[in-house]
Amino acid sequence: MAEPHLIDRRTFMRRGAMGAGAMWALSLGELSARKGYGPNSTAGVSPYGAISAKLDMTTGLPLLLLPDGFRYLTYGWTGDVMNDGIRTPGAHDGMAVVDYLFNNPDYLVLVRNHEQAGGAPYLSRPNITYRTDGAGGTTNLIWDNRNERFIKANSTLAGTVRNCAGGVTPWKTWITCEEDGSTGHGWAFDVGTFAGDPTPLTAMGRFSHEACMVDPATGWVYQTEDAGSTSGFYRFIPNVHAELKQGGRLQMLKVKGQHNVAITLGSPLGTTWQIEWVDISDPTAATRSVFNQGSDQGAASFRRLEGCWWSHNTGFFLATEGGGSLNGQVFEFDPLAETIKLIYESPTHNDLDNPDNMTMTPRGGILLCEDQAAGTNFTDGERLIGLSLDGQVFTFAQNNVNLTVAYNDRVPAGNYRGQEFAGACYSPDGTWLFVNIQTPGITFAITGRWGTGPL
Repeated sequence: MAEPHLIDRRTFMRRGAMGAGAMWALSLGELSARKGYGPNSTAGVSPYGAISAKLDMTTGLPLLLLPDGFRYLTYGWTGDVMNDGIRTPGAHDGMAVVDYLFNNPDYLVLVRNHEQAGGAPYLSRPNITYRTDGAGGTTNLIWDNRNERFIKANSTLAGTVRNCAGGVTPWKTWITCEEDGSTGHGWAFDVGTFAGDPTPLTAMGRFSHEACMVDPATGWVYQTEDAGSTSGFYRFIPNVHAELKQGGRLQMLKVKGQHNVAITLGSPLGTTWQIEWVDISDPTAATRSVFNQGSDQGAASFRRLEGCWWSHNTGFFLATEGGGSLNGQVFEFDPLAETIKLIYESPTHNDLDNPDNMTMTPRGGILLCEDQAAGTNFTDGERLIGLSLDGQVFTFAQNNVNLTVAYNDRVPAGNYRGQEFAGACYSPDGTWLFVNIQTPGITFAITGRWGTGPL
């Protein structure tokens, strides 16, 4: 791919990775009109070339398949002892760069989710622990961009359940979301540079949260729900800008003039829906009650909404099992026009197989993390899939984690190639991609010749 899709570094740094959920991406509003787009298209050839096993610079193991010209290191495996003396919890999931450490651009702060379920908290620290029946939470990482290494990790939130994804905010925090409906759970929480707040953001709703994104122009938060074939898309309007704990108004998306539209079965690419919003009168009710309150007013449903990310003026979100083939859909949301538009639908699992987390890329594309939970379609490993400006999908990376010996007492030997990628995000200068493999729980930092493609 030619260089015109690149953003020069000075412009890139002005836009910034933090705050607006990474606003680097060029508008993809015309994506559906570009060539090579349609239900009969096949996965395109990667502009970065074929992938092959590359050795981890940390362990020397061939953990990823990547194109030539890319390298990576690993950090924060499950069980590794962090700087606060706590062993790294497992189930690494959503993640983002939220801030510079002490305003120094050489040091990046990342917040990483841990999608562990019910059980005892992974630490005993009341000031960051929500309840005593949740093994999930978050940890924060410090990346030294000048010396290309992680230098620190510590615990920031505990006592939560199934912290799947979330979203970065313009006020430099991470909203971590519980994908759960058990008693006392199903909330979103705010995590800052140094610690998380264990007070749930109850006004944002109690449901099976997945991800969220914030429109920097308004401070309004858009949320996805992962609850099977009846999942909603929500809007939270805070009473006070950047003060989510001060309450607000929770609403659910409805197709304008139509009741209970199921946007799940496949529509022509480029289909655009005019939308409106219905109020949720009791956001703290039981998890399915929130969806039912919206559905009773005619709100729309999707099939497993998961990843979302804000771009320049619009946001993007995906339905993991949406579309005619049930392999995934990607939508663009325009808050000014009040529309959603279907910009990609996977025709087969070979093209894209159940995307989960997603991120907008510094060079104007979309990067999708596959999560084919049954692990049946790809014996060679889950993938990181690029969606280019001309509407083509291509394989950028593949999971190749197959440990012949245990890494430590919490990571046994085994074939983990069928485990999902999660938490993809970029450094503010666009040179490093950070991403997790959920099981056995590893964080990767990847760099290389990004300018030859849209990632």
